[in-house]
Amino acid sequence: MKQTIFTLKNKMKVILVPSHKSPVVSVQMWVRTGSADEKKKEEGISHFIEHLVFKGTDKYKVGEIAGTVEASGGELNAYTSFDQTVFYVTISKNFIDTAIDVISEMMGKPTFDLLETNSEREVVCEEIKMGIDSPGRSASQLMFRSVFKKHPYGSPVIGYEKNVRSWSIKKIKDYYNSRYVPSNMTLILSGDFDLKETKRKVTQIFSQFTPFKLSKVKRAKEPVQKKPAFSGKTKDVAESTVQIAWPAPHARHKDVPALEVMAMILGQGETSRLYSKLRLENALVNNVSAFTYNPVDNGLFAVSLKITDQNIQEMFKSLFIEIEKIIQSEITWDELKKAVVNISSEQFYAIETVDGIANKIGSEDFYMKDPNAYQKYLVKLLQLQPSDILKVAKKYLNINTANYSMLSRHDLKDQLKLLRDGAHTWKKTKEVFVKKPKTKVKKIKMPKIKFSAVKSTTDFPLEFYKTKRGTEILFKKVTDTPTVSAKIIFGGGARLESSDKQGVTEMLSRTWPAATETKTEAQFLKTIEDSAAGLNSFGGKNTNGLSVDYMKAFEKTVVSLTEEVLNRPVLSQDIFNREMEILKKQILSKQDNPSYLCGRQFLEMMFPNSILSYEQGGTLETLKNVTLNEVTRNLDRLKATHNMQVAVVGDFDRQLWIDAVEKIEGEFKHTGRQLKTTSVPTLREIKQQFLKKDKEQSHVMIGWNALALTDPRRYILQIIQAVLSGQGGRLFIELRDKNSLAYSVSPIKMETLETGYFGGYIACSPDKVNKAIEMFKQEFDKLATTRISEDELLRAKKYLIGQNDIGLQRKSSYCNLIAFDHFYGNEIDDHLHIDRIYNRITVDDVKSLAQSLFSKPYVTSIVGRE
Repeated sequence: MKQTIFTLKNKMKVILVPSHKSPVVSVQMWVRTGSADEKKKEEGISHFIEHLVFKGTDKYKVGEIAGTVEASGGELNAYTSFDQTVFYVTISKNFIDTAIDVISEMMGKPTFDLLETNSEREVVCEEIKMGIDSPGRSASQLMFRSVFKKHPYGSPVIGYEKNVRSWSIKKIKDYYNSRYVPSNMTLILSGDFDLKETKRKVTQIFSQFTPFKLSKVKRAKEPVQKKPAFSGKTKDVAESTVQIAWPAPHARHKDVPALEVMAMILGQGETSRLYSKLRLENALVNNVSAFTYNPVDNGLFAVSLKITDQNIQEMFKSLFIEIEKIIQSEITWDELKKAVVNISSEQFYAIETVDGIANKIGSEDFYMKDPNAYQKYLVKLLQLQPSDILKVAKKYLNINTANYSMLSRHDLKDQLKLLRDGAHTWKKTKEVFVKKPKTKVKKIKMPKIKFSAVKSTTDFPLEFYKTKRGTEILFKKVTDTPTVSAKIIFGGGARLESSDKQGVTEMLSRTWPAATETKTEAQFLKTIEDSAAGLNSFGGKNTNGLSVDYMKAFEKTVVSLTEEVLNRPVLSQDIFNREMEILKKQILSKQDNPSYLCGRQFLEMMFPNSILSYEQGGTLETLKNVTLNEVTRNLDRLKATHNMQVAVVGDFDRQLWIDAVEKIEGEFKHTGRQLKTTSVPTLREIKQQFLKKDKEQSHVMIGWNALALTDPRRYILQIIQAVLSGQGGRLFIELRDKNSLAYSVSPIKMETLETGYFGGYIACSPDKVNKAIEMFKQEFDKLATTRISEDELLRAKKYLIGQNDIGLQRKSSYCNLIAFDHFYGNEIDDHLHIDRIYNRITVDDVKSLAQSLFSKPYVTSIVGRE
């Protein structure tokens, strides 16, 4: 990717990356400051500042920043990490000036207004409470604290409520002016822009930033660990999280490529060693993964395991056998090749979008101080040998530097005993482990992978092809990157289930595709991962099918395998039994998720005794009636002439796909669309239900009956959704910005063949629930009784048009859109030229639809404390 790099007179670095693949631009500001640069009692101030710069600048008042961007069809956001804070806008190329202006105002002229700052304190405190309720976030923070006892990586990025409530405006401004300075910033622009003109504008605007002196920070160093450490946290959860983490090097260390490969071989993907042994072969865990985290300072290498009622010591025994194998014996060349191909291919998917390009360049520049570092990284990957992985395994997977952590409902004493017993199991495993004699293995040729620039592409027309037996194939050629995304859709889904057999669709997606008549499950998974591909089934309320994603170099292999899993599948009883047990454990773990429980309660009130309220994964009761024969019959029913449709987007071989589809349909024994409609009773009374859960936050959903997915008024409803959503939308401004009720508030919507729902969702403190419900009702009532303004309508239209363009950058998104639109009988052209639809909608259309929906009965679902 060709870049223009220069430094302004105030020492701000600028990187411009033109890419004309889509009419979209990404503007990002990377600030070299994060939570690890904060002192005692400052923990969380970087994250708080990230919030505050959205609250007003010299030019923009509260809400106007988001409103301006969204009214131009763009999206904006920011994130804070240990090491950096990043602010970004993605927008149509026609509004690049808006993006540049907004970023310059946020980063150069924030006002830190007292009233707005105090209001945002409540929002951030709600976000902190949301994190406390989250088992995943709690487990992650526990792990980082266990590894980083002195270094600031051990403190949560979001900080602590007592800190957020304590900082004065002066403290915030002083901190901002000491760290958010031009010499500590890098501005990155990628996308469809004129290089010369953009360089002139950027230089003119950002050179005006005052070159405040950067306050240097000295981070505390982590002492050398000499013995294992153990930590636990008691939380009322059904699913326990066990993590083992070891100290690992920083991003620029020479061992990082080998650590990335070791993580993939150990615990990334279904053919990884840990997933194969602990999840697939023995079902000792619900999930297991391994990863390496290599930030600016020394990081960590970790293994994470999720369990419910499995034997934890058996899990440890199996885990440490695999750990010892990778410490004691070299990996195979096949494993190395698979890891290199998969890590390399991820980079092509990462640059499908202009914001992906900017993220890639930003990360490489930030961590490696070289925007083109990935070219060198790929070279290092290709030079790796099995002996290199053995070296890093011996070096970092040290029994004396392991940090064990556990989040579960056990009390702390019991947790620590379980973890110490696990450490003892590793010691015993190490003592008795028999190293396999080294055999001479012939080196295999590693693939030649070149990470080339994104090339411009011809705008090929969308083609509709029909086979002799009537199967439609939608082709869209896009050749900017050597990737392909395909969707094979069958009518069916939960509509083929009976109420006492909920979960059949879910079990089908878990057991197929797997084995075939010529391949075991392990061989099938190996073929997929060797090809750096994705071949996964999906199942919803209306459809089943396959999602296929692959690199062009592996097209023949992947298309052939797709044909095989459709025509020659083997649904194994062993796989079925294993996945059924895991599904039951996951159903129990969902009880830890209050937003899930709120949604379930909401659906059951909205659509009682209807397939629309069926539980996707079934219930513990209905799963008793789900058998392998039932799942097999379900798959057989799907494979019917006129029930399948295929969409392929990317750099594909057209004839190869036509031949494959004709072979697939040639073996169909049934005929007819399986997309059956059902009667859904209309909501006739106001309903409210409360479920008690002892959580920091309560979760609320309120909603009305709405529209079917083929209703022509759905585009008006999308306008209503846009008026309410986004940082410039009514719900965000009224419930969050003005009243500080929550961190998370948004409209909710579902459309099915028969009907749908529309409403709002919020997670807030229990004492704010009643006010939140009243404000929801006020906002929906306003829509029904008062016309929105022409300005609001224009903002909503531009926002939706822009989001549509931004979303269509990804081949998978484009493929999903054309596939499902056509399958349900909607006009594909509507989405490809969405501006024509939206521009016909008037304020009277919006009010009329709102009246017809929001003047009727509604349901309210609440989960949390009383």
